[in-house]
Amino acid sequence: MPEATDKIYRSWPHGPPTYSQANPSHSRDITQNPDWNYSLFDCCDPGSLCLMSWCLPCLTFGKTQARNHDATLNGFSYCNADCTIFTGLALIYSHWIIQTIRRGEMRERYGIKGSCCGDCCATFFCSCCALVQEEKEAELRTRAELGYQMTPGMEYK
Repeated sequence: MPEATDKIYRSWPHGPPTYSQANPSHSRDITQNPDWNYSLFDCCDPGSLCLMSWCLPCLTFGKTQARNHDATLNGFSYCNADCTIFTGLALIYSHWIIQTIRRGEMRERYGIKGSCCGDCCATFFCSCCALVQEEKEAELRTRAELGYQMTPGMEYK
């Protein structure tokens, strides 16, 4: 059975959260990692996510944004506002603008190092790879089994 800290993409949350957390320091290494846990060019694994991001990128974008709002994906629908905005902008090849904004918000939320310029380049030149990276990152960092991890400034010693 896969561990909560295994970097295996799960397209949907599985069942209720388990409270037998893995090694807390390993969980903290994942949830408080200042770098992306997945490479930008690790976009072919899993193939189903890669294919969906290539053929229907609005669906991956919408799912990632929904996951950032509610990690359980309760009430999730592929026809959502983020998907519609992405599709509308994609018609005039401007989808990278909203993707850059959301990628920056995601970096801020999870404390990932980077810059607006780097986000812009990733989403403009390699949009599909960036979508896969963002979805896998959001899924990994919002796993219920990892639980809430205090940031280093909040720890009691």
